[in-house]
Amino acid sequence: MGKTVANVDEGTLSEAQKLLGTTNNRDTVNAALREVVRQKLAREFIDEMRDQDPEELEKLRAEAWR
Repeated sequence: MGKTVANVDEGTLSEAQKLLGTTNNRDTVNAALREVVRQKLAREFIDEMRDQDPEELEKLRAEAWR
């Protein structure tokens, strides 16, 4: 993993540490980056599911729980 130097807003970093349960700057930044990626993937999945035919989704659900 490479080293990056960045000026970070200390107040925002402190709030992110509280929300993420991290104890140091590196872990906080890495956890925040992972969360941004997770949220993007979740939004893409939700958008993809919205475009599906409800009857087809019900069929897949029923098959999954057999």
